Amino acid sequence: MLQKTSLLILLFVVIQQNKNNMFISIIHNLYKRNPHVRDSVRYNILALEESKIDYQYILFNDKGDKEIYDDVKDILNNNTEYYYSKQNYGKGKGTGGWLGALPLVKGDIIHNMGQDDVFTKEFYIQAKEAFKNKDIMFFSCNGMYADDDLNQKGPMIYIEHKPDYSKPLDIFQGWFGIQNNIITRTNNGLLAPGTLYRIELHELIGKPEPHNFGGACDFEYWSRILFNEYKGYYENMPMWLYRVSEFSTSQQEDDFKNNIAPNQQKIKEKYQKLWSEKMQ
Repeated sequence: MLQKTSLLILLFVVIQQNKNNMFISIIHNLYKRNPHVRDSVRYNILALEESKIDYQYILFNDKGDKEIYDDVKDILNNNTEYYYSKQNYGKGKGTGGWLGALPLVKGDIIHNMGQDDVFTKEFYIQAKEAFKNKDIMFFSCNGMYADDDLNQKGPMIYIEHKPDYSKPLDIFQGWFGIQNNIITRTNNGLLAPGTLYRIELHELIGKPEPHNFGGACDFEYWSRILFNEYKGYYENMPMWLYRVSEFSTSQQEDDFKNNIAPNQQKIKEKYQKLWSEKMQ
């Protein structure tokens, strides 16, 4: 009887540990074949393995170069999946595959990243610690610029920058430069590739909208989280690498200007209306 009771207690402990363990779904956006994709995937998987976090790694090709599969096929396993989309969601932008990959997600935490980004073990360990607080709905951290060979070139945001995301509406007002209840700018203070969020936000505030906001859809989604006053955690130490190279974006400069500016304006118009209603 004592042995049976001990086994039941052990089973209960294992179940509780599994319930409390973070299960993360990585959406690694692919579009343009380049020599950095394979090692970015390998570095990220190594970081996840070393952090001892349960994960699902989704390599989502947003109707881009089909040859990318040849570079990653030997990496695929039970945790790492490859999908080629028949629909192009992002027109070459890193955020594009976000919406297309969402039906594939199995985890309770989502991490959307660009195809050349490299994350560290410390990034995932720190995120796991932050999400132990049930009030924290997203985690973000500073990043480090790097060259093709991942030589670090300096932080993306100065280290002294320590915004308090436990006060989401204050951060929202800072992003949009609100003066006399008028939005003066749309200025993303949160680095999307360095951000993880709880999947339950999709039920609470809806999903990201690349079809409405194009390459600016990540900023619009973080704005929506803050506007609805969900709390997050920000770590100012750089714990991921943003590789700056000729492969960083697949859009031409003219396309970038024509695409992003109108979308930023649509975001400004959307939240000006919502902010005015909120302040009434």
